[in-house]
Amino acid sequence: MRPGASVALVVAAGALGTLGGATVMAALQDAPAPASPTPARAVAPRPRTVALRPPAPADPAVLLAWTPDGLDPGLAAALAADPAVEATSVVAGGLVDLVASRRADGTPVDRPARGWAIPLDLVALDPAAHARLVAVPDRAAVAGLGPGQALLGRTSAALRRLGAGGTLTLAGGRTLAVTAVVDDAAIGGAEVAVDRATGAALGAGSDRYLLAAYRGDRTALEARARAALRQDAAVRFRGPGETPFLRNGDAVLPQAQIKARFGEFAYRRQPGGAIAEDPAWQAQNIVAVDLPIVGRVRCHRAVVGALAGALHDVQRANLASLVDPAGFGGCWNPRMTRSGGGLSRHAWGVAVDLNTGANPTGFASVQDPRLVEVFRRWGLTSGGDWLVPDAGHFEYVAPPAP
Repeated sequence: MRPGASVALVVAAGALGTLGGATVMAALQDAPAPASPTPARAVAPRPRTVALRPPAPADPAVLLAWTPDGLDPGLAAALAADPAVEATSVVAGGLVDLVASRRADGTPVDRPARGWAIPLDLVALDPAAHARLVAVPDRAAVAGLGPGQALLGRTSAALRRLGAGGTLTLAGGRTLAVTAVVDDAAIGGAEVAVDRATGAALGAGSDRYLLAAYRGDRTALEARARAALRQDAAVRFRGPGETPFLRNGDAVLPQAQIKARFGEFAYRRQPGGAIAEDPAWQAQNIVAVDLPIVGRVRCHRAVVGALAGALHDVQRANLASLVDPAGFGGCWNPRMTRSGGGLSRHAWGVAVDLNTGANPTGFASVQDPRLVEVFRRWGLTSGGDWLVPDAGHFEYVAPPAP
């Protein structure tokens, strides 16, 4: 089009409009006027019909269920068959030993000395089943997990200094390819997640807990699940917000969270459940201090203030008689848990045992509630309320209350 042609078209259109308008006006002026115009009747507007979409159904609730010393198979079967349950995921797990890691470009990251390893808390799951029970952003990563592959929780990825494309080499020579980093909650706060076949090959095939997506009344669902267990079986049910992570042993922090707060060490397993720890880590973190009432103690330097504060408060409240110095079981003790399935928090020196003679593991607590409350304010939980009671055990779970 030539320059100015568009303007010419607009002008021509205006001229045609003017000419057309004049012609119409002339025709109207020549037409006879109507004899008596008929007044228009008012017509009520028709109501508009708006199609309302039905509200989207609410997402099903999620329930954690676990039993001590492995998941009771009757519990898993009962929940999977319950009409209120839409999906379940049975999660296995165990402790595995990391002997090397590399970034995607092949750069070495972790390389403990020969004979030493870094302990990792690993879970094994069915990717398709588990993906239905995690938050939307992590579903594709979980569902796509394949044999020989691994997911890292965000806390674990920071500890490992690794992302997707990295590799983990475990004791025995098995190497896992990291495919994604997911939210800690997606894998129950674990450090590493693999599929069930890979977990079984790594010796982590024991079922630990179950997640169920359900609709309807939770109390009724729990009652139906309990009915499938042995009469004397202990079971714990939890929902989101009732515990930091939906996993077995939910009353305490997962190992990744303990590492993030108190550091990570290489270790060697010893006979009888003991472990040897990296001497450099010990020298940096384990200190000997004198505490009120119980005397000389070796523990992690980061919990000394909480322990001292709690015991000082006990003294100031004239409650020192509630702590038997002869029943003090110590703080730092490098060993596995009694079940052998994980590392004791005593290995980090962030737990203490008080009044152990009167509070053996597996029996109801006889600790004075006032003593328990003082330690709770200083960030240490009592094992008295655990599924398998361990009332003499007090363990770090949070910073002291303000």
